[in-house]
Amino acid sequence: MGWNSYNNYGCNPSEQIMKTNAQGLVTQGLDKLGYTYVTTDCGWNANHRDSSQRLVWNATLFPSGGKALCDYIHGLGLKCGVYSGGGYFQCGSTDQPASLGYEAIDAQTFAAWGADSLKYDNCYSTSNTNMVDYNSAETGSSRRFVNMSSALNSTWRDIIYQVCQWGCGQDIGQWAPPIANSYRISNDITAGWPSIWRITNQVVPYWKYVRPGAFPDMDMLMVGLNKLTTEEERFHFGMWAINKSPLIIGMPTTGSTASASMSILKNKEVIAINQDSLGQAPQLLRRYTIEEYDIWAGNLSSNRLVVGLANWRNAPQSVTLNLASVLGVASATARDIWKATDVGRISGDYTTSLAAHQLQLLVLSNITFNAMSIPKTTGTYYAATANATGGTKVTCAKGQCAPSQSKITGITGTTSITFSNVRTGTPATTKKLLAIDFCNYDVALGSAWSGGTNTRNMTIAVNGGPAKRWTFPISGGNWYESGRLHVEVDGFKAGGENKVVFGAFSGQAAPDLVGFEVLE
Repeated sequence: MGWNSYNNYGCNPSEQIMKTNAQGLVTQGLDKLGYTYVTTDCGWNANHRDSSQRLVWNATLFPSGGKALCDYIHGLGLKCGVYSGGGYFQCGSTDQPASLGYEAIDAQTFAAWGADSLKYDNCYSTSNTNMVDYNSAETGSSRRFVNMSSALNSTWRDIIYQVCQWGCGQDIGQWAPPIANSYRISNDITAGWPSIWRITNQVVPYWKYVRPGAFPDMDMLMVGLNKLTTEEERFHFGMWAINKSPLIIGMPTTGSTASASMSILKNKEVIAINQDSLGQAPQLLRRYTIEEYDIWAGNLSSNRLVVGLANWRNAPQSVTLNLASVLGVASATARDIWKATDVGRISGDYTTSLAAHQLQLLVLSNITFNAMSIPKTTGTYYAATANATGGTKVTCAKGQCAPSQSKITGITGTTSITFSNVRTGTPATTKKLLAIDFCNYDVALGSAWSGGTNTRNMTIAVNGGPAKRWTFPISGGNWYESGRLHVEVDGFKAGGENKVVFGAFSGQAAPDLVGFEVLE
């Protein structure tokens, strides 16, 4: 938790900006809530190294230098964060040297200044003329970040390491946690609501990799920058908090900050969820695409659960959570975190009204579990390559495309994947819960600036009924790591054989389909 100069000042920090905002953390009482790391982002250094090949601060912008700045920040009881990158030059510049090839001396220099954290960026990874190259193997490689991790570990100082690799390449959830304290999973957050949807869809699979001391970074906060409504700021802050992303303030800590924004940043109960000692992230348990809401839930310490009811709709709506079938909870004591209100004992269906773009956060305690209430498989797994007709069948390597080690790709245009003889049990309902295994690694890198969403759509039709659209998030770290999405689909014949058809939506490419099972 802390403050970073980039979201408000870009690559134009100064000594005065850093000192003023560091003091603001203390004046506003934000430091007492855990916001202690103060990071000078891109634009701080001169365009040359000194005679000993050490990085040099821009003497005009930072006349006192890095050691004096860190001393000042430490004098306020805060932590000093510095910035560099694993490329030829720093982001936002054409001549400010970064740390590629100088990892050892730069790590020693950061330690000598008294740095407590390092944000390590990914610009100019392949040449000194191309600042951003999303598609090169080197940009997506772990090598440069591993080198700096080793260099930091060789110093005498404990320096928090924040990898800012943008989610390029593959398998960042596997290689980054062993070397970094946080790791960026996405391209930069942008000024508006669409980027909240984009980044949320990218963080979905990272619950598997979250652990104390190594957390996925969903990027810095837009709270207080007048780019979101108050409700959207709560949603943004809450979604970042439950997913255990670092909470890094981007707004100025002095001046006329809206009181609503400051109260969001100061919400002790939301911060407590983010900083929970168990260090686990929630899972996306249900997605209702047409209805435009999600249900998230995850474990907290002391045998508690956090539940997030996320309304993506541009209008208010009422949503219902069945505690038994979704969470395996017979009853629990609930607290509405944003309202700071005890809801009381709840069981069965919990129905609530959500404002447009509202994320309601509930913490459940004193829980009586009933695992038998969670829908179970009917006993048959419908592997796409074994049971379906249509599409291009792909055999995957061992451990890939789980659980069937195969998938169907190329679901686009008019292509459809048909499963016949899908059997259901005897419960007299036409709506069934499908657990769909899929692969989607259509990551929004360059398209993050122009409406990219990290999603792919697929339609599902049952027994000749209307095809309903479902939006699938990123599934894992590559095109062969599958994810599972639970959706409720209507049109089944109870106890009979059914035909289920998967297809592309509006001709656009769908996620690759591994298979599915019916849960009852």
